Amino acid sequence: MPAGLKALPFADRNDRDFEEMTARIRQGLESIRKNRSLDPTQVTLAKLAQCSRRTLSLRIWPIEELKRIKEARPRYEQPPTSDTAISVSKFHQCLLEKQVKNYQRQNGELFDRVQDLEEEKSRSALALSTLENERDVLKEEVERLEKQLRRSKLRPL
Repeated sequence: MPAGLKALPFADRNDRDFEEMTARIRQGLESIRKNRSLDPTQVTLAKLAQCSRRTLSLRIWPIEELKRIKEARPRYEQPPTSDTAISVSKFHQCLLEKQVKNYQRQNGELFDRVQDLEEEKSRSALALSTLENERDVLKEEVERLEKQLRRSKLRPL
């Protein structure tokens, strides 16, 4: 701290938090280095260190260390053999056939549902027209009865 300046009350806490985060990052890197089942990625390190990927990126050195770990790990990838490629191809073909069958089944179900809804719509339209006709007949009957009632009231008794 420069002479004449006094320490801010939260400076000690910030320093302590920074050191704790650094320790967690180092532990996470060590875990990734020792355990090959952990991917050497920012996401994995962020989870292990309980911090954000941005925190790692701002510090820069953890990302560089992850790159070194990746480069140090041997790659055991074998080029696919023709048998493997064929079996993978058949597997993908099988998956696609299952998807097609599933889509066909869903399409059939939806078609049946549409037909059912169309039938229900036509039944509802028929019921509606029948009810409208009955309503019109009843209106006419009410009008006829009202006229008859008015005539009977107008006639002297």
